[in-house]
Amino acid sequence: MNHSPLPTLRSIAFFFALGLSIIWAPASHARTSIIDDAGTTTLEPTVRLRFESAAPPRGGANNRMVGQTTVRVHLNLAPWLKHSGRIYLALPAQPPGPLTAIWTAEGRLASGQAHSGNRTLIYAGPITTPFLEDVLRFQFMVDGALVRRPFPVTFRFEFDED
Repeated sequence: MNHSPLPTLRSIAFFFALGLSIIWAPASHARTSIIDDAGTTTLEPTVRLRFESAAPPRGGANNRMVGQTTVRVHLNLAPWLKHSGRIYLALPAQPPGPLTAIWTAEGRLASGQAHSGNRTLIYAGPITTPFLEDVLRFQFMVDGALVRRPFPVTFRFEFDED
């Protein structure tokens, strides 16, 4: 019987490559899904912005404008029932420019804040009911120098399954 070292080297190379792929496998990222929030309503559909400081802004002074609204959140979580995951409030970048949202929650969702182009974790754990409801009281802040006319503010809820 003539055994060539070549098959042995191939076997070693195969198992070595397999071992490396296990050790250096790329981290698996959770799939992000947009949550159906069609039942969500804003109690004050028009947010009245006002300058944060009582005195009118002058050349480089505090131009920040603030406004408040209350949102009754109704999230359809039926697709993830009996699964675990994380719910985020996402605040996309939008006109007129950088926007900050700060909110307090009254129920199962966490209070927090988000800046344009980012998202913030508001719930982590098991999904035990097909719908999640809460009331969020928002305060929005934007640079008044950027505001020329009324503008819509959009945000969404996203789910990352564990």
